[in-house]
Amino acid sequence: MTINISQGQTLKEYIAVATKAYWAVAKALKSDVCVAMPALKKPDNDLAFDDQEKAEYLADSIELQFSLNPAPPDLEHVNRVENEVLRRSSLPPKDDLPSVSADEVQKTHQRVKTQKGTGPGWAWKEAVIIGIPKPEKPRDLPTSYRPISLLSGLGKLFEKVLKSRLSDHLLGNGLIINEQFGFRPNHSCPQQALRLVEHISEGFKRKRKTVAVFFDVAKAFDKVWHAGLIYKLHQLQVPDRLVFIIQHYLTNRQFSFRHEKSISAKRLIRAGVPQGSTLSPLLYSAYTNDIPRPQTGVQLALFADDTALYLSGSSFRIITPRLQKAIDELTRWFQTWRIEVNPKNQQPSSSITVGSKEGSCTIQRTNIPHK
Repeated sequence: MTINISQGQTLKEYIAVATKAYWAVAKALKSDVCVAMPALKKPDNDLAFDDQEKAEYLADSIELQFSLNPAPPDLEHVNRVENEVLRRSSLPPKDDLPSVSADEVQKTHQRVKTQKGTGPGWAWKEAVIIGIPKPEKPRDLPTSYRPISLLSGLGKLFEKVLKSRLSDHLLGNGLIINEQFGFRPNHSCPQQALRLVEHISEGFKRKRKTVAVFFDVAKAFDKVWHAGLIYKLHQLQVPDRLVFIIQHYLTNRQFSFRHEKSISAKRLIRAGVPQGSTLSPLLYSAYTNDIPRPQTGVQLALFADDTALYLSGSSFRIITPRLQKAIDELTRWFQTWRIEVNPKNQQPSSSITVGSKEGSCTIQRTNIPHK
C-alpha cells in the first residue's frame, strides 16, 4: 500500500485513504456469504477432514502460538527475573489496596457489552476460541485463521475491575512513557503518524533527510513472558495485591477451539496476555515500558506493539551509524525480554511517500532480521 501525502492534504483526507483496507475487511466479515473450511494440511502432508479433527489441529497450532519465544543468550538474566518473582510472591503484601465495592462492580457491569459472544460462564480462566479466516490467505493452513477468544461474562467483569485499578496506577501516575501512543487517553494512531509526518516536514524546511525503520514484532501479545511481566509490574511499583491477582489470573489459563459443533480438548496457555481481554493492551504497555529510549537524537514511536525509530540529518552518512546504534540496542532489548521480530518478509513492504517543494522522503516498512 502506498499513501501519498501531498502538500495541502488534510489529516482527515490522509486517514480516509489509509483506512480503506480496514473497511474492506470489515465489509467481508459482515458478509452473509459463508464458505466452508476445506480440509487442513498437516505437517506430515496428511489432511484433517472432519470437524473434530480440524478443531484439534487448529488447537495444536494456537497452543504453539501461546508459547514462549526461545530463551535469550543470557540465561543468568532469566534465572534472576524468575527468582525475584518467586521471592516477591512468597512475601506478604505491603500495600493497603482497598477492596472492590459493590458500587464499583455495579458501575463496571454497566460498561460490559452484553451483546458480544461469551465463553463458558463458569470458568474465569478458560476461553473458547473460534477462527476467522484471514483475507487472501490459503484456507487449508491453520495459521490462516485469526483466533478470536470468547470469554466468560464474569471474567470480562473481573478484567474491567483489574484494568481500572491498573490504569489508576500506571496512567494516573504518568508511568507509561510518552512515546507510547497506544491505548492511552488523548493518544491515537493518527496522532503518532502525524508526529512522524511533522518531523519529516520540518526536515524538508531545513533541507534534511529522514530515515525511519519499522519493526514487525511477531505475535506480540501472545508471546509475553509471564515472569518478565510480573517482574516489571513490581518495578513499576504496582500495588502488591494487584500484582498477585494479575499473576494468579495469568497462571494456568486454558482454552479450547470450537469449529462448527465440535470442540477440542483443553490446551494450556504458557505465555501471552489474555487474547481478546480489555486488560491485555495495558499489560503489554507495562511489559514494554522500559524499551530503550535513544540518546543520540533518534526518535522512538510506539503504538501498542508497533515500533519505529527515525532520525533526520544532513546526509545518510551521518544518519546511518546513529540509527544503527539505536537498532542494535533495541535488538538486544528484544532478545533480553523474549520478544521476537519477524525474520523475513512475507508480504511486499509498504511505504509512505511524503512530498514537498524541497524534495521527498520515503519511509520503508521492513522486517529487521532477528540476530
